[in-house]
Formats: sequence, structure tokens, C-alpha cells
Amino acid sequence: MPKKSRGPRLRPSISLVLTGGVGLLMLLAGIAYSIAMLSGRLNTVELLRDRNERIVNRLVERTQLQLDPVRQRVAILRDRLQSRQLGINDVGRLSDYMVASLDGLPQVDALAFIRNDLVATRAVRNGGQIVMRHDSVAGYPGSAVRMQTMRRAFEAHRGDGRLTDTVIWGDLIWSPELQQPLINVLAPVVVDDVFVGELAALVSLGSLSRILEADSIDERAVNFILYGNDQVLAHPTLLNHKYELSLQQPLPTLAEIHDSVLRQIWSGRTDIRLARPILGNGESHIVEANGRRWIFVYRRLEGYGDKPWLIGRYFSFDEIDKEVTRLQISAAIGAVALVLSLLIAWRISWLLRRPVLSLSDAANRLRNLDFDAPPLDRVRLRELDDAAQAFNAATAALRWFGNYVPRKLVNRLLREGEEAVNISKYREVTVVFTDLVGFTAMSERLTAQETADLLNDHFALLTTCIEAEGGIVDKFIGDAVMAVWGAIKRDDDHAAHACKAVQAIGAAVAADNARRVMLGKPVLRMRIGVHSGPVVIGNIGAPGRINYTVVGDTVNTAQRLEQLGHEHLGDDQNVIALASAETVEAARLDPKPPCVGRISVKGRAASVEVYRLEL
Repeated sequence: MPKKSRGPRLRPSISLVLTGGVGLLMLLAGIAYSIAMLSGRLNTVELLRDRNERIVNRLVERTQLQLDPVRQRVAILRDRLQSRQLGINDVGRLSDYMVASLDGLPQVDALAFIRNDLVATRAVRNGGQIVMRHDSVAGYPGSAVRMQTMRRAFEAHRGDGRLTDTVIWGDLIWSPELQQPLINVLAPVVVDDVFVGELAALVSLGSLSRILEADSIDERAVNFILYGNDQVLAHPTLLNHKYELSLQQPLPTLAEIHDSVLRQIWSGRTDIRLARPILGNGESHIVEANGRRWIFVYRRLEGYGDKPWLIGRYFSFDEIDKEVTRLQISAAIGAVALVLSLLIAWRISWLLRRPVLSLSDAANRLRNLDFDAPPLDRVRLRELDDAAQAFNAATAALRWFGNYVPRKLVNRLLREGEEAVNISKYREVTVVFTDLVGFTAMSERLTAQETADLLNDHFALLTTCIEAEGGIVDKFIGDAVMAVWGAIKRDDDHAAHACKAVQAIGAAVAADNARRVMLGKPVLRMRIGVHSGPVVIGNIGAPGRINYTVVGDTVNTAQRLEQLGHEHLGDDQNVIALASAETVEAARLDPKPPCVGRISVKGRAASVEVYRLEL
């Protein structure tokens, strides 16, 4: 037994090395973080950007949730009128539907159907009640003009279906009754290709201002909605300040709003590169107002009128200046800690890399059934050293095991996967049997070692020729060899490959005999039988002793053809190969080999047409 190698004295465990290394990294990170926290406990640069962008997005979503259901409800009511589910003159049913719609839409102040003669059926919210009215709106400012415009648009697009599916947000209007501006949704109603009127829903702007006020999560930021770039659609001050508004000016302008910072959203605009991390990629800018800097973050919302809406918020830049400075200090400290961490991590990885890679390479070689690689070296890390020594012992055991297992067969089975191994199946293959002539008498004149050497050299010669053409040595039986083509992996040319291998065997045996003659040794004579047909392939045997092999009449016939060779082997010939008609036809041999004749083969009811392959 070889002397056991002596390992290094100091063998720290991987857990100790990794724990110490990671602990040191965490300690450095903790030191850097503690210093950053001491320089400023509230580093909110990234948080401010993300938070304000999320708030703006939420404002947009809440605004859409406030308005889109109104548009959808108007579209549903328009469809019911156009499909005659509701009659345009059925004031009772129409009123019931409008009241139900207003009950489900508290943000809507009024819902009306206005016929083309300007007679309207209206549901109007009055305090906590809904009042129905059926009267003429000819005296309302703009009603006649809007109806004429809608009728002209219908005539321009008559027949193309475009207007019948249209629901639009109209211009802002002023409500003398509510003393506030309203947003309106308009939908033309067309019955049987005739324009009969329009549906309208009115939403007060006070609800939007209340949304902005409710969504303010701190007192340092102010939410707003602009109509275009110069009119204020919603702002917290609209709830508690009076503005001189009218039909001609339904919204206050920026110059009139009671917010000195918002008034300068465009005039006080500046550019500060330092604030880019806070501004992010969305629409935003910085404003100088009241001796301070303010960050405006906003999004444009299209499709709710002839002008885009600008939904956003602003907050002071003062706190961010301090946090940016603290961030720079923390970044410098973090950079130093990072360099130290990288050096330590590199050292740890260097300790682990070589033995782990060596073990990985050895495992890959073992997976490929390569047992001839040198053993793994001893290492200092205890677990890796134990793994290497266990791996060396396993390789040594498998090296002996590999001598009794066909490695190439196992490699092919591994490539094919478990299904190829565990499931038996029928398959068309070609089977070749070889046998030495007069080997029994020859072995009586040889010693045991000489007999083994002769067979080993002979089998090595045959195995090389077989595997070169994609065949697999199924088994060695005394001085005979059984080989198969197309067993594990389907091969449409299995017969041709088998015939090429037989020709190579004939040439190899002839060359080996020439060498033996020069050495004064007797020549080897052999018979070969080849047959193609269906076989059963799979695991055959008893538990603990299983062969992955082929069985069936095709195997028996190939062996009978090999035995038949003794009747046709001449005294001046060293090798004879007999193949069945099935093999010759499948191999598509050209020219066709000579036919020996139709011969009755033991074990088969039908005779076999036999050919003699040219070697």
C-alpha cells in the first residue's frame, strides 16, 4: 500500500475562512455606513426622487380614475340610446338611468341628454339630492353653437361610423349655478344614421383640488394641475380663495394664483447639474423663487380637452443640497472601503480558486470516464483537502471498475439520457459476430499469459475497427466478439457502417498476420457473420448483474452466419465474412458481393440468402 501523504499542519475550515472574510467585509461596510450616518442620518437623495415620481404617478392615476369612469358611463348611455334600449323621448326611463348613473359617480355634477331641438333631459346634483329637469337649454350660452358644430361634424363623417363611437372631452365651461368651472364630456347620439342630439356630463374642478390636497403627504411639497402652461386647473388654494372667474375666463391664470412659487414655474426656471440625480429621467426642472430653489416634478396628460394637463408637485431644494454633500463624503469613504473589500475578496478567492478548479476539472474528467489523470494535490483548507483525497480514492476505485465496463458504451448512454437506458425498445440494427478459427488448438500450445496477450491484442485490433465506424462492442465471448450498430442512437446507415468495419477488420487482420509471420508466429484465421434486422435493446440480466445489450432472432442469425463460415473458408484464406441479403440491401453495396446461395440456418424456419463480402 502506498505511503499516505502528509498534509499541511494548518488546515482552517472553509466556514472559518468565509466567516472571517465576510465578517471583515461587513465590518468595513459597517464602518463606512456608520460614518455616513454620522455625517447625516437622513440621506434622502434617491428616496426623494423615487417618492416624488411615485406621488406624481399616483396623482395622474387618481385623476384618470376620477375622469375615465365618467367617459365610460356616457359611452354606455350613448350606446343604449343608439341601440334603442332607451328611447330619446322616453323621459321617465331616461331619467331613472341618469339618476342611477349619478348615484354611482359622485364626482359628476350633472348628466344631460340634449336633443337637436335643444330640449334637454337633465339630472343635476343639488346639495345632497339629484333633481331631474326636462326643459329647453336654448338660452344657455354656447348650447346652440355647440349643437350646430356637432351636427356639421356628423354630416361631414356620415356613413363612416366615426362619429357614432366618439366620446370627447369638451372645452372648460363656467357654471353660474355652482360658481366654479366644469369639465364636460360630450358624445353625439345617432339613431338610424340620423343625428338626434348629444349626451353631456359635467365634472366640477373642486373634486380635483380635493384629490391634490388629500394626496399631500407632507407640508413641504405642493401638488398642482395646470391646464396648458398658463392656467391653474386644480390647486389646494382654489378651495379657500375666491377668484374672479367667468364664462370668458373659467380658470385662474398663473399670475392670479395665491402661490408665489407656482407663479414662477416658467419664469424662474434655472439649470443646476447637481440636481440631476434628484430630477431623474422624467419631466422636471428647478426654479429660483423667493430666494430659494424649488424642484418641480410633473407629467403631461393628453386627451382631456384641447390643451394638455400638467400634473405635478414642487418641493424645496435646501435639504437636498445638504444630503448631496453628505452623499459625496459617504461615497468617498465607501470607495476606500470598497478597495479594501476587493483586496480581501481577491485573497479569499485566490485561496479557494485553485483547489476548486482542480476538483472541478477532475470531476469533468471522471464524468467522461477518464481515469488516467494524475491525483489531486493536497491543500490547506480542510474540507477541500478531504474532498480531494476522497476524490482520489474514488478515482482509483473507478479505474479498476473501468477495466470491466465498456467506457464508450457508457459515454454514449450518458449522452442519450436516462430514457435510452431505462426503457427497452425495438430497433433496426446490424449485428456482427467474429470468431477465431482453431483457437482452442492454438491455446493448448501457449501459456496462460501468452493466451491472454494474444486475445487482448486481437480484441484491441477489432475494437478499434468497430468503434471507428460507430459500432459498439457488446461483449467478448471466449475468442469471439459481438458488435452492434444503431443500438443506442438511431443510425439509418448502420448496415453500411458495419460492412465498412468488417472490411477494415479484414485489412487489419491481414496486416497483423504479416507481422506475425515476420516474428515466426502462426497466423490468425477468423470467421465473420453479419445480419441486419429488429432486436430488443435494453437492460438484460438479474439485479446486480445487468448488461445493456440486444437480443432477438437478428443476433442468433448473425451468429449462425459466422458459424456457417467454416463451410466456405478456403485453406488459402485467413478471413471470411458472410452477410445476409437484408444487410447487403440495407448497406446498398455497389457492386453487389457474390451470392453464396440460399442456406437454411439453424433456428430459423425460412432460409437465408447469404453473400460473401469482399475483404
